[in-house]
Amino acid sequence: MSTKAQKPLKGKKIRMKIKGFEISNDITLNDTLKHGFYYNHELMDLFLNSILLLDLDKRKYKNDEVTLNLVEYKQSSNINVMEGIFTTARHGIRKTTINIETQEEMNTIEHYEGVKNEIHFTLDKKKGLLLVQEDKQNHVFSRSILKSFLYSHRHLIYPYIEEFNRKNLANKASLYKRGFYSINSLPPIDFIEKLNEFKTIKSGILYINSSENNQGNNDVIQKLEEELNDHEINEYDIEMKIKNKSPYGMVKTFEKYFNRMMEIQKYDDYAIEGVTKSGATKKITPDSITREFDIEVQVNSKGIPNLDDIFNGMESIILHKNPLVDKEEFDQLFFIKDDTSVQKKIQEIANAINKPEETQEEERTEQAE
Repeated sequence: MSTKAQKPLKGKKIRMKIKGFEISNDITLNDTLKHGFYYNHELMDLFLNSILLLDLDKRKYKNDEVTLNLVEYKQSSNINVMEGIFTTARHGIRKTTINIETQEEMNTIEHYEGVKNEIHFTLDKKKGLLLVQEDKQNHVFSRSILKSFLYSHRHLIYPYIEEFNRKNLANKASLYKRGFYSINSLPPIDFIEKLNEFKTIKSGILYINSSENNQGNNDVIQKLEEELNDHEINEYDIEMKIKNKSPYGMVKTFEKYFNRMMEIQKYDDYAIEGVTKSGATKKITPDSITREFDIEVQVNSKGIPNLDDIFNGMESIILHKNPLVDKEEFDQLFFIKDDTSVQKKIQEIANAINKPEETQEEERTEQAE
């Protein structure tokens, strides 16, 4: 048997998919809602850092099937870019792992366990471009899951919003608590192409952007929200469904309509259902047509990608291929900067959330007495 040392297997280069999203903030300036036109990094930066104040188990978003968590968020080597790491896991079904060579059963993954996958991201501090590594292992990360994760922690940032509104009262600038941010797919380069795959459009669904109601320009929706709030129903979506009862396809009509809705951005989400030219029933949503980028990364013999390649590749997209390059930057005149009283209030909220459930229950009982 040879005792000659074996050379380690060399790595190889692969193409990695990067998904892109646009973060914007609903900011009322001079009584006009500027939805999706601005990105306030001071707000979102504090929001993400506030989430990291929570203990890891309190920080997660979990439903019956998937879990998403934020484990790292920090300044990158480029002053205009932040970087971080999300983790994902898929669970809910008891599984058995096997040795793929021998087919021997190895371990059991219980329904409350999952395989962790780290996905890296970068955030453009000027335009709000969020780039996220494809969650190739778990297929968990999506725009809707990220929205659910952030929404579950929205109360952390309320002290900032309250102080922002107070300090900018004279400037007629304000933030709306329920809709202070939006996460949109990038303007889809292939939306019309996807739409033209249809022979017939059955329906178009719009999930209404509730923050528009502050302007009092939609009495029906405003009245509905008032009724929901009066009955203490706080978690809801308002959906408008447009059914096509015409015998014709109306693809061009829907194309013009949705192009207009995207232009004025008066929606939170949308979906289009129809029958394709091949006869298949299909539904398209922003998540299904998310704009993607490709970067080249080095992977080692175990298939682990080089982190520097990932972050450098995403940074290059922000600096040289940014689809939001023409987006108007938020006026720093409205920033409230580092307000220690705001940070103190956020820390107090985080401390309360981090308390053990038993302690929280005891405090609720004492307050009730």
